[in-house]
Amino acid sequence: MQLPPPIKEELQKYPHIPDSNTKHDARYDPNTYISIQAKVNNDPEFEIEYFKKLIYDGWVMLKDVNDIYLYPSGRQFKYRLNGKGLSQVESGTFRSGGWLLQKNYNSENKNENFILYKGYNGAIFSLQIKDLSEVYILSPKKEISIFKKPLVKTNFPVYLENPKTEKLEIVYYGKDQYQKNRFQNSLKYKKAIATGKWDWATSFID
Repeated sequence: MQLPPPIKEELQKYPHIPDSNTKHDARYDPNTYISIQAKVNNDPEFEIEYFKKLIYDGWVMLKDVNDIYLYPSGRQFKYRLNGKGLSQVESGTFRSGGWLLQKNYNSENKNENFILYKGYNGAIFSLQIKDLSEVYILSPKKEISIFKKPLVKTNFPVYLENPKTEKLEIVYYGKDQYQKNRFQNSLKYKKAIATGKWDWATSFID
């Protein structure tokens, strides 16, 4: 599939027009409404409570902002900026994000990597990956990577840090280097690396 051309940075200076067809809560008043991201960026106590709720609801912070490419269109995400973009906001500024629409990835030139997403007001935003400091993704419990404990040992083990013990554990043995590499390139393994969350499959064998 042919990738779209890189976004011209000057285009990001234009205002993002909200979609007039976006449905809001009946109590919503644009003249008095204070956005979540404004509260997070200006009220430290609110920020702490807000992120506690995000964690409870299944949100996780990706270990690398580029891991956003592991997730499909339609996935909800939020992010923080590093202060190096055209917006010139303070480093660590939080944005509520929205729904991922399109991804552009150029392995040869990381400066051309970007995503398009739809905000909660219906506006379409372009976002340069190089401007991100943190990315949070909605990852329900049912999506946590599950691995069966390997029984047959070989000379090609694959390790993951156990999120509960923080110790490295072997989650797979490859028959050879090819099988090991194939497992490490699997989406399940990459998501476990990206989120730091995984678990063992239930076993009925002592």
